Amino acid sequence: MSIWLVVANPYAYDKAMWRAVSEAQKNQTKLRVVFFINNNSIHDVIGELGQSGWLGSNPLHKLQNSMLEGYRALAGDVLKRVKRKAKGKDVELDTQEVIERRTIEGYVFELVEEGATKIVIAGPQLLTAKIGELPNMAEYIEED
Repeated sequence: MSIWLVVANPYAYDKAMWRAVSEAQKNQTKLRVVFFINNNSIHDVIGELGQSGWLGSNPLHKLQNSMLEGYRALAGDVLKRVKRKAKGKDVELDTQEVIERRTIEGYVFELVEEGATKIVIAGPQLLTAKIGELPNMAEYIEED
């Protein structure tokens, strides 16, 4: 049995975090936490800047790398905060790494194949419309 918290919103994740903590407590199992970076979103934003003439190819590449590095650093901070907030809630917490994929759906299905029994996703409202069909054990919590 495994419970996963997938944080896809670096600024708001409390509702999803407490839901995942509650599930882990109820099932008396470890809570695994990952930070998800949607590569497509970053590529889309940078691509639009290039297509509209704001950036040439070299600055475009440098900005993309810089944004990804900044997001990875932010992810590390978020994982530390989740660990600190969940401390003392009688749940064993396993903070994983930062996951970078093209779609969150594909990653969620990977977790299902690995045997996840519950997946709680903290995502921004902007991502809600872009999410396709998720498996039954995945719960998407829109955070502001």
